[in-house]
Amino acid sequence: MPEASEWQRLELTLLPGEKRVVQVGEREILVCRTPERYFAFASRCTHAAWPLADEPVEGSHIVCTLHGARFDMRDGCPVAGPARKPLSTYPIELRDGELYVSF
Repeated sequence: MPEASEWQRLELTLLPGEKRVVQVGEREILVCRTPERYFAFASRCTHAAWPLADEPVEGSHIVCTLHGARFDMRDGCPVAGPARKPLSTYPIELRDGELYVSF
């Protein structure tokens, strides 16, 4: 588990099915909540830098509709091309009703 100093609290509340881009330092992160859990990952497709904030989520995948790339939100890995490079992912936790992300 990362050191406590590496965790940052997010001023964010999401309902299941919602996602939102947050700026944490120099990073632009997409935080997504499914019925089961939260995910935090880079907010742009690794293929063409397309913003993922308004893209559909299907199960544990986010789909970039620009060219059809599909990423597993659990590890950022592409599961359908043309993307070949994974999205950066970040540990995220819910603690006492507040979200924390680590780098």
